Amino acid sequence: MQFNLKVLSVAISMAMVPSLAVAVADEAADAKIAKLEQQVQALQSQQNASLTDKVKFNGFVSGAYISSDNDVGYNSADSSANFSEDSKVGLQATFDISDSTQAVLQLMMRGEYDWEVEAEWAYLSHRFENGIKLRGGKLRVPLFMYSDYLDVGYAQPFARPPEEVYGAVPFSSYTGAGASYDVDYDDSTLTMQIFGGESTVKSTGTDVSNLMGANVSWTDEIWTLRAVYGQAQLDGSANSEIDVELAPGVITQADYIVLELNDEKGTFAGVGASYDNGEVIAVTELTRVEVDGAYPDTDSGYLTLGYRIKEFTPYVTVAYMKTQDNDERLPLSQAAAVQMVAFNAERMAYSLGLRWDAIDNVAVKFDVTYADDFGDTSGGFSGNSIDTSTGKFTYDDTLIYTVKFDAVF
Repeated sequence: MQFNLKVLSVAISMAMVPSLAVAVADEAADAKIAKLEQQVQALQSQQNASLTDKVKFNGFVSGAYISSDNDVGYNSADSSANFSEDSKVGLQATFDISDSTQAVLQLMMRGEYDWEVEAEWAYLSHRFENGIKLRGGKLRVPLFMYSDYLDVGYAQPFARPPEEVYGAVPFSSYTGAGASYDVDYDDSTLTMQIFGGESTVKSTGTDVSNLMGANVSWTDEIWTLRAVYGQAQLDGSANSEIDVELAPGVITQADYIVLELNDEKGTFAGVGASYDNGEVIAVTELTRVEVDGAYPDTDSGYLTLGYRIKEFTPYVTVAYMKTQDNDERLPLSQAAAVQMVAFNAERMAYSLGLRWDAIDNVAVKFDVTYADDFGDTSGGFSGNSIDTSTGKFTYDDTLIYTVKFDAVF
């Protein structure tokens, strides 16, 4: 419509050009042209104002420096400076098709994927008169408390969600549909949500089909309680990396298939709670992931405590993860021995951090995370290989440093 109005404006001007050429002094014609152009400009202004009301743009950006005292690979950190892993840019557009229908598109560019543009959200939503909200398209898998804000670092108190919990599920979005319904009480809201669809694990190409689940959360804006359950069929390969010695002192890494998944059933269950009264912050989540066969079943959890002192928020986080089915990977064969090395994992992680809300909509975060208690496992890190001289894993702990800024606009 905007294009047509512009064409109309040009057409009117072109149509009047002959008259102007033959009667330059014709004040009546000039006045008529001016009036028509004013009308076109007024219509264009009205249309632009209408579009401004219907379309909203916002975004977020994070830049991070991370490093470690060794090459275990916690959050892909190693002993060199890494500026890519936690750096990202997101742009989101929301178009109000009607008072109850919206189209949402969120484009993500992550440093870890060479800033490749990817649609993280692309869905259509509609709220019915009975209060049910239906969404369809590409959506975030709503498994965790911070799932909807997983990439928006500014919305999180810590430098990054605890890897022990949030790293247990290797995909974050799905293509399908979901529905939610809010029940409002005097001072709180109960939200029920169901979802279903399919996805793909980006790093391995493993297909995730028949994905379905539900969650329920209650909040009074200070306390939030949440529970979730999901399940899916997994088909594809579980890969890991192995050091390959090409020549004495020359080592490279190669992917190898640890396990083939043939429509194995996977389930996810989690509970979470948070408290935020404007000063004290407390967040916790407990999760269990189970997959049929030799793929690991993992329990994990964390507790974060923080306290706001004006623009500063110091915080501490304690997190853990441990595989619960190690007896299914006893080294009774070469394949089982490889799976035991690749899948058996346990560790504790302790984070001490500070969030500084430096200016409006910009937070700077400093974080030091120490992980240990690997037991007789790699700790869940592909970079922790077995030292052939000792028969043990090379590292039994790691220390990670992070400096990061998160902004929204």
